[in-house]
Order: sequence, then structure tokens, then C-alpha cells
Amino acid sequence: MPDRRTFLAASAGAVALAPAANALGANEKLNVGLIGCGNRGRSVITECVKAGHNVVATADIAKFRLDAIAAHLATLGVKDKPAAYPDHRKLLEHAGLDAVVIATPDHHHKEHLLAAMAAGKHAYAEKPLTHRLEDGPEMVKAVRAAKRVVQVGNQRHSGEHWKRARDVIQSGDFGDLVWVKVWDCRNWVKRDPFAPPATFDANQVKGVNWDAFLGSAPKVKFDPVRYWSWRWFWDYAGGLMTDIGAHQLDIVQWLGGVDAPKSVVANGGVYHFKHWETPDVIHGVWDYGRFAATFAVEFVNGYDGVGATFYGTKMTLHAEAESNGEIRVYDTIDKPKPDQKPRMSWKVENETPAHVRNWLAAVKENKDPSSPIELGHRVITAAHLANIAYRTGKKVVWDAEKQQIARG
Repeated sequence: MPDRRTFLAASAGAVALAPAANALGANEKLNVGLIGCGNRGRSVITECVKAGHNVVATADIAKFRLDAIAAHLATLGVKDKPAAYPDHRKLLEHAGLDAVVIATPDHHHKEHLLAAMAAGKHAYAEKPLTHRLEDGPEMVKAVRAAKRVVQVGNQRHSGEHWKRARDVIQSGDFGDLVWVKVWDCRNWVKRDPFAPPATFDANQVKGVNWDAFLGSAPKVKFDPVRYWSWRWFWDYAGGLMTDIGAHQLDIVQWLGGVDAPKSVVANGGVYHFKHWETPDVIHGVWDYGRFAATFAVEFVNGYDGVGATFYGTKMTLHAEAESNGEIRVYDTIDKPKPDQKPRMSWKVENETPAHVRNWLAAVKENKDPSSPIELGHRVITAAHLANIAYRTGKKVVWDAEKQQIARG
């Protein structure tokens, strides 16, 4: 398997990793813009405000979202109402703008990030970084050529609890890591938070620029389900595998000390949410050469919650990965006893505030953040390969050095 240096060189086109933009003063406030004013954009921009920076502009293709984010920012004490633009390109021309948060549907990520780089703006690019496997190398190259600081929204990479877990797993005491099992199980049967809400009335519909939402995607008639539930349509996203895999596969590769799988197979289907195109239950199995990884994700039953287990030849690390969960490490060289106490344990915290602060500090200090562009590309590559395996019904073999599918 190619080592980290080989893969990074391939990812970045051998461009130096360190951005060369001028660093800002330690006490200088950044002027930040928000592209995409839905729930995730609101969460990230809220952390920018809490960190003391200025929100000077917002952009969205729907007027009701622009109105809602302005009202939300006012509740946070933002006195100067930010400029509101129906087009992200106009936002990027806003005078004095330093950086942007990109929180748009996946199929817009490439266009919006490349536009931000062309405009010379730093960016927080929400996960998953790419909609298509082939988009990654171009985005990596553009970021490094622009010499801007870009944080990809794989926020677990800013969790101190995961860094501690990595140190344990990669220690000699843990033994050889042989298997990683990660999962994310939720029950949206009773309430789907991405279903069109009752408040989505004709007036709001009139304010949606549907052609702009579609962008480069195939042209179809306006559909409120596609607009609100875009994550579950192949034209706009990769479903649960990319949306959730951006987090779970991040800790698989980071804590496991690998950059890319050798191969992947996947199975699943649409078993409950019949309006979904992407599967509502999907399982993937990756061969990383040194260990195997399995990822199970479904949104029809929440019994198992969100978690991860790392199996070593001497120890086992188990994580309840939701906020306020716990990470526990057990000695398992012998068969564990039912009442066995963990060798060590610590809490899991919400990583988003730390991830946003990490990006803001990196912009001011002119250095790479915790989840730079190459990392976002590597992680989502593993997820894209699983979707390809699912859709083709074949085992996909990956050549990480050439960044291409060798067989599948």
C-alpha cells in the first residue's frame, strides 16, 4: 500500500502543502460569508459568531433561507445585518470578505469551492467534500494553487478524544489492529427532519430558484421532496454512505493509520423510505491491507446508535461516538469477563465548535487546519468506492498511487 507521503503527493499534484497566504494579526476579526443557509450552514456560522468574527454576507438560492439566517444572526447579537445575495458569485465579490463557509448540497461543492479559490477566499467546505469521485484531485489542486486555508467539515478530526484514542490504538500495548467496526443507526420512521415541512408554503416555493438549485444536475420539474431531501437522490448526493461515511470512515483511516483502502464491497437497498433513490440501509467492507473495516449505516432503526470498535490483538477500544458518549479501552488478550472494567475511559464531546475554531485560527496563523483538503479527499474517496461497489454489484479494487479504480 502506498505510504502517506506517496498518497499526498498524488492527491496534491506534488504541490507543497503549506499555504503561502499572508497571516492575519492575532486579534484581527475575520469577515466571513455563508454560502448555503440551511441547518448545517447555520450551525457553522453560529460558531464563527461565538468565536468573535464578523458575518458580513450570506448567499442562498431561496429567499426564505436568507430571511431565516438573518433573523437567527440577530438573536446571536449580530447588530449589522449581513448583505444577502441570491447568487454565491455576488457574495464572493463582497468588499472586505476574507473567508466563506460553504454549506450547500453536495453537487455544488466543487463549483463553490473552485469559485472561492479563484476569488482568493479561505473556506470551510462542508463534508462530504465531493459529489463525484473524479472531482477530488481538481479541488485539491485548486486549493493548493490558490494558497488559501481550507478546512473540510470532517469535524471528528478536531476531537481531542479521538486523538487520545489514536494514541492508544497505535501504541504497542494495543497489539496489532486487525478489524474496525463503525456504525450509525438512527430511526427517522416517525419523523424525517429532511422531509418538506408544513411551513413550506407557496410563497416560500416562489422564492426558490430551482434552476440554480439544480445547477449542473439533470433538469427536472420542481419537486419539494428533492429540494428538502436532496441527500437521498443520486443527482445531488451519495446518500448515507458519503453523508455519514465522511465521519465514520475518517476515524477508521485516521485512528488506523492508513490513507486508502485496497478494495471494497457493499450491499444494501431501499427497504423503507420508498422515495429515496440511495439506500436507506447500506453496509460496506474495506480491505486496508493491515486490517479490515466494516461500516453499517441505516436510518430506519436507532437501536445501536452511533459507535465504533477497534479490535487489536491485545486490547479493544469501544466508542459511543455521539456527543456525551464515552470511549472505553479493555484488555482482551484473554476472553473478557462479563463484569470486566475498562482499563481507561474518557468522554466524547461535540467536535463542531472545536473544528470551526481550528479553521479560524488556521486562517489567522496561515497554516493547515486539522482537516485539510487532502484529508477530506482521501476520506470521501473510500465512501465513493463503496457506492460504486453497491451500484455495480462488484468488488472495487483501488490504486491509491494512481488514484484510479484498478478493477470493479
